[in-house]
Amino acid sequence: MKYLANTFVLVMLFASACSTINVRHVDTKGKMPKGEGFYYSLPKTVISIEVTVNKTYKIKGPYTIYANKYLGLSNVITNNSVTYSLDAIKLNSYSTPDLDQYYFVESSKGCIKKQPFLLELTEAGLVSSINRCGEIKSSVNTVTSSIENIEELSEPTGQFSVNSNIAESFDTIIEKVNLDTITYEKKVLKKIFVEKTLEQKAKEAADFIMRIKESSFYLISGSSEINYTKESFEYMYEQLKKTETEYLNLFTGITIKHQLKYYFTYIPESAENSVTLPLFRFSEKDGVTDTVSSKGGSVYLNINRSGNTNPISDFIDKKLNIKKKIHGFYYRIPEYGKVSIIYNDKEKTEANILINQFGAITELPSDKNLNILFYPNSGAIKSVEINGASKNPNICVKHKK
Repeated sequence: MKYLANTFVLVMLFASACSTINVRHVDTKGKMPKGEGFYYSLPKTVISIEVTVNKTYKIKGPYTIYANKYLGLSNVITNNSVTYSLDAIKLNSYSTPDLDQYYFVESSKGCIKKQPFLLELTEAGLVSSINRCGEIKSSVNTVTSSIENIEELSEPTGQFSVNSNIAESFDTIIEKVNLDTITYEKKVLKKIFVEKTLEQKAKEAADFIMRIKESSFYLISGSSEINYTKESFEYMYEQLKKTETEYLNLFTGITIKHQLKYYFTYIPESAENSVTLPLFRFSEKDGVTDTVSSKGGSVYLNINRSGNTNPISDFIDKKLNIKKKIHGFYYRIPEYGKVSIIYNDKEKTEANILINQFGAITELPSDKNLNILFYPNSGAIKSVEINGASKNPNICVKHKK
């Protein structure tokens, strides 16, 4: 009976040992673990900033100087120019593994086979759940800097005269003819072709615009004797207005707008309570430039932590004074931070963002029979069920009898 009692105690101890795990922080100073296991990481937050800039080209028309003379237009573009304006600034965040917060989940040799459990990780190695089945959504997004390439535009070129670029010109040639004692003058007309002047082309374009306006008026007033279908009428009127606009642009100039996208990222440090740093400089003349430029004004990123996890951190620090040999899964309790963009001493945009590295790190009980679901983006606990792994039908682990 004594032998049987000792055997029972050994089995119970073995079962107890296999029901626990030990999670160790990965560093080069500590002793290498002897047991079997695997790794996971806590996430840290990356702040991403998307800046949208409008780039506006204003290009004068080739007949601008004659706009008032032939069409009576005064509000026209007289000089080519390029200007920039801040359209929108968006704040966002994503998670990436924290290189300082990698952990090794250690289990005694043979215990994993005797009492298995399920640990779900994302592709980046962030913990998603323990003893739970579910779809894992990747929490790491790739953000790359990109600037849209815009070709520099020049003044409009091409044929802007309604008629030929060549005009007929007539010269009168006077020849003196001596016939016996009589001298008389002989006039000869010589036809030559010369290139039209810019003003001549502008006059023809203006006359053509007036003819288009007249045709549009006759069309919409119903003066035409032909009964057009609705589709034909709309098509002809649309083409007339399109042609009119194209020729008017030769006098008024054109305005072209493009959007440029800039992306910036910043990873806050865990020890920072408040940070203000320049992102870039901006001016209406030069657009976005780097921070060392002297052009334009500085655009700043400002981050202030809320401190809502300070009481938890103080409590955890007191618990750390109690020495423990076995540790459970480490997880994070994230903290909010106010993130804002400042330009010309004015706040352009702001958002309250959960910043993982500002929060507190603590641990779960070192028990395999935990049913836990995490938020992969923050590493915070979403749900916990203790000692319910064998009763929950959603758990994928099947214990052998």
